Amino acid sequence: MTKSALLVLISALRIVSSHPNRASPFPAAEKVPSCSHGASFSLAERIRLTDEVVERIADTHPEYADLWSFGNGEGSLIKSGECRSFPGDESWPSEDVWNNFNELLGENALIRTVPLAAVCYNSWGVYDEEKCASLREEFGDPYVHERDPTSTVWPIYQGKTCLPTDEPEGTCVLGGSPAYAVNVSTVAQVQLAVNMARNANLRLVIKNTGHCYLGKSNGAGALSVWTHNLKGITFLPEYETVGYTGPAMKVEAGATVREVYEMASRYNVTALGGICESVGYAGGYIAGGGHTPMSGLYGMAADHVMSLEVVTADGRFVTASNTSNPDLFWALRGGGGGTYGIVTSVVIRVHPQVYVTTSDYTVSTQSGEAYFEALRFFFGSFIEWGDAGTYSFFAAGRNGDTYTLSLNHFFAPNCTAEEFEELMGPWYKKLAELNISIAPTTKFYEDFYSAYDATWGSDVELNTVGSVSILPANRLFPRSSFEDEEKFDKTFAVLQDTIDSSNTIMGYHQAPGNRANVDNAVSSAFRSVIAFLIVAVFVDSDATPEELGEATRVLNDEIVAPWREVSPSSEGGGSYLNEANVMEPNWQREFYGVQYERLLEIKKAVDPMGVFYATTGVGSEEWEVRDGKSGLQTQNGRLCRL
Repeated sequence: MTKSALLVLISALRIVSSHPNRASPFPAAEKVPSCSHGASFSLAERIRLTDEVVERIADTHPEYADLWSFGNGEGSLIKSGECRSFPGDESWPSEDVWNNFNELLGENALIRTVPLAAVCYNSWGVYDEEKCASLREEFGDPYVHERDPTSTVWPIYQGKTCLPTDEPEGTCVLGGSPAYAVNVSTVAQVQLAVNMARNANLRLVIKNTGHCYLGKSNGAGALSVWTHNLKGITFLPEYETVGYTGPAMKVEAGATVREVYEMASRYNVTALGGICESVGYAGGYIAGGGHTPMSGLYGMAADHVMSLEVVTADGRFVTASNTSNPDLFWALRGGGGGTYGIVTSVVIRVHPQVYVTTSDYTVSTQSGEAYFEALRFFFGSFIEWGDAGTYSFFAAGRNGDTYTLSLNHFFAPNCTAEEFEELMGPWYKKLAELNISIAPTTKFYEDFYSAYDATWGSDVELNTVGSVSILPANRLFPRSSFEDEEKFDKTFAVLQDTIDSSNTIMGYHQAPGNRANVDNAVSSAFRSVIAFLIVAVFVDSDATPEELGEATRVLNDEIVAPWREVSPSSEGGGSYLNEANVMEPNWQREFYGVQYERLLEIKKAVDPMGVFYATTGVGSEEWEVRDGKSGLQTQNGRLCRL
């Protein structure tokens, strides 16, 4: 196909999509309806690939026709031991194919990957001393990575193959970064990328912001779909669907938590989101269940999803809702990201404005006895505090002879300052009895967004982003571990030992339960959780594979294993699938709870050829990334069928 013919094709698609009542000048283009499940399609969603368009492409360029065709719902996985096509393989698409793909996508949407830190190296021909110095300084800024088509915030799982340096003669290679990325602005481009990957046997990955700590947005030799620039958010004051009538918001795949909050505030409503402002909302956040400061009032964010628009593994664009593709709808709400399809937008139910009281302070003492008595009371209050609708983020640890507990921040929705002080009264009294003084900064806000903006919204995310020295893990401790006195004794003893061993515990108290009374794939562990705790081990930035392997062993066997023992998955415990240990044992049950068996059935039904792979994603146990002896799982290697 010539470039001019391709431009005519894309132009025709846009004309029909923008003007659905206009007769098409190109007979292969489809007139796209304007609404789906009570919400209008965005312009990006009206520009689609159709059977007629695919046939027209085949007529003008038959030698590549098979690359752009839709899947037929049949087929089988590649054979055991075989791998996805990789750069340098005979099966890897030729330069001519990539050029034609770029022309078909339009607007130079196909991006050949140049590592973000290539500006620090002579080998890529883009060395720039000033830009390199700036990147070294800003590498901990999440937005630096979000603006790049393939960079991710946790490069340790990419393989650390091109990091900022002041030594330009060093080595910089793609490693676990994709070979190409498609900067999508239309559903048609997403569909073309999915069809290309499936038909050419390419590894396919999805990136919005790159916030996945485990490397799901990475993939050596992969084709990446970069959704970050699908930024549309629409307020729907009178949304109607089965079981709900009221205000909602339609959020495209590239919108961040901060952007969703800002739009909700503009219309005097509250949207459920996380505490990290730069996280992508419609994809990984919802797919992970969506834990939120508002969980004590409304539960998980995924519980309030009304519908999703999705490109599935066969390249088709579908709606997932209670009445359309209900199994897919069930799985996409909490069943893990990068696994079932590519979400282009989500419709979420929003809630009335609610006032919030917040408080920040640090407990500090050199008396270990007093500290652990206070900390035991603190943890022992989680059920009462969670059931009162409150939520907190805290860090507990020891630095030399000083023990600290930092509350940054305690968040109490629907709670006046007076009600908050009454709720905290026993805790403050306990600290006074132990001669521990605190100086809380407690404030009342008339609405959620003001409270968020003044707390987590003002925090700078420089503590973990861009790090190659931290290996995290987490645990969701169930209510039963706190209700039963004997279990609580064992649980607290384990946590005390963690701190006494010079580890810092970060975490949240929360009680989302299932307040919306919905059936979806949110992990059963989140339905039971009362304490979500995070711990990490630290390694040198130039740690060898052997050192990484030993650090992973310590994390698994010495630190987190006792946590698992006192909060087994059989009793409601588990692990959040992000901010997690990529080497988590029995991750199927730990990350997905009792829902895993059904999720795997849905995965095989909607993606029988395994087009979508994500590390620790549902069905990923049928594959391996051959990254050599890396010490822990990275994405720097071929993806092969076991």
